[in-house]
Order: sequence, then C-alpha cells, then structure tokens
Amino acid sequence: MCVQAEKKHTVINCVRSFAMSCALMSVTTLGSAFTLSLFLCENFGHAEEWCVSGADIPNAGVLERPFTVAPATNGNQIIVSVRVQIVATHPWVGDLSARLIHPSGVTILLLDRPGIPSQGYPGPWGCGGDGLDLWLSDDGTLAAESSCPFGQNPVLAGTLRPSSPLSALVGLAPQGNWKLIIQDAVIGDSGILTRACVEIMTASDCNQNGISDSIDIASGTSLDINSNGVPDECGCIADIEPNGYIDGADLARMLSRWGRCDACSEDLTGDGNVAADDLAVLLAQWGVCGQQ
Repeated sequence: MCVQAEKKHTVINCVRSFAMSCALMSVTTLGSAFTLSLFLCENFGHAEEWCVSGADIPNAGVLERPFTVAPATNGNQIIVSVRVQIVATHPWVGDLSARLIHPSGVTILLLDRPGIPSQGYPGPWGCGGDGLDLWLSDDGTLAAESSCPFGQNPVLAGTLRPSSPLSALVGLAPQGNWKLIIQDAVIGDSGILTRACVEIMTASDCNQNGISDSIDIASGTSLDINSNGVPDECGCIADIEPNGYIDGADLARMLSRWGRCDACSEDLTGDGNVAADDLAVLLAQWGVCGQQ
C-alpha cells in the first residue's frame, strides 16, 4: 500500500512484483509496422507506482507536476504497460484536460475536456459533473471522453480509457524526468488535485531491441536453449571455461565430453548428449560472452 506524504510536491514510489499469468497478448512494436499476437507466459512482472502530491488546479490555468522515475530494478528494463490515477475535485470536469509526458517527449493525451461534444449536459461546454476518481488505462471498457453519467459524483470514476492510448509508451525506457500536466481551459471556477499516480509496469529487455525478453523468446526472435528466461545472445551458456569469452578453451572442453553426458555443463541443449547441436550453439556465441 502506498501512503501519500503530507508534503508539498513530494514524489512517492511504491514497488510491487507479481507473477503474470498466461494470456493471449497483442504487441505492437514502437516504430514498427507489425503487431504480434501470441500465447505468452511471462514469469515475473514488475510494477512501480509514482505518486505526486496534490495542489490547486488554477482557474483557467495549468498545474504541472514533474516527477523523476528511477526504477528499483537493475539491468535493461522497458515499459510494457502504463496506467494513470487522477483524483480531483472540480465543479465542471468538462473544463479539464490532462497530459502525461515521457522523458523522450512522447506525450499521451489523457483527458481532452470530457463530454465535448455534449454528453447529456446542455450547451457546448462538456461534462458538467463534479469530480474525478479514476484510473486511465487502455483496458478501460468506456472512454473517459464520452463518459458523463448524469447525477454521479464523482462523475468520472472507475477505469476508463484515455483520449490517446498509453500503449505509445511500450518499449521505451522508464527512467528519467516525466511530467503530468492538468489544465483548466475555461475561466469561472477552479479545482483541486487530491492525488495523481502513474503505475509503470516493466520487463527485462537484455538485447535492447525494444521488445521484452519473454516476447523475443516466445516469438522465436531469440533462442533460450537453457530455458532460463534470458535470450541466449545476452547470456553465456557456451562459456564452459568461465572467463568471459567463448573460445578455444570452451571448444576443447566440449570435444572432450563428446557423446553421452548427463547433466554436464558441456551439454548446452540439455538433451543428455554432447553433439552437433551443442557445437552449433557454441560457435554461434563465439567471442566476448554476451556481446554477440
């Protein structure tokens, strides 16, 4: 549980690790023109929640909340999903817009004056309800833009889809200086941001290709001969004489154990035999370990 600190403009970081279940997953690689659909079982995910303290939303003004993400995990991590929590009061939420800006400059439009065009309230001024207590997520069934239930308070609540997809952040590195910006576009009233949090789920990307290791392995882009969840091009399974290099010493060890070999380090494929398939793996990884 993450507890908000009572201090002006404080950034709170909560971390949780969890097992991810097997699921049919569609992944669009950032900057590429294809979508990959596969049945994927990912061993562990890692989520960190970054929360900023509340403040007034100025009348016809802008509230800017910068925060720095410094992931607790080591190694190369990429974003696999993001969702954003906003809890605020405002007598006319149709006045509000919100943006999330990644350190690279990629900008997600979270809210864009909900209820415009009119969603049950008279006139062209958008959703006239009061208050927000919602998570913005690509998994939301309803879009925040078109959700304005008359008489509900807070009028925007639950899990709703943002104006532009948060999936645009998938494949980017999480660390760096982010910004959450909330704007009141109409003069006449103001609001209060009570709480805002950005939950960032990450996964390992050891080969730094913008795709999580588990997807590389499941799709066949990377091999994982020893089934340790790490693409073989990042590991050192052929470094039999452990010195950081795959060279003649490793080759000599392998040839000396040629044939039947139960649970020996020279059996790179784990089939109980040192044979041509193991030799092929060793030669493919020849050179500086993990830098092929």
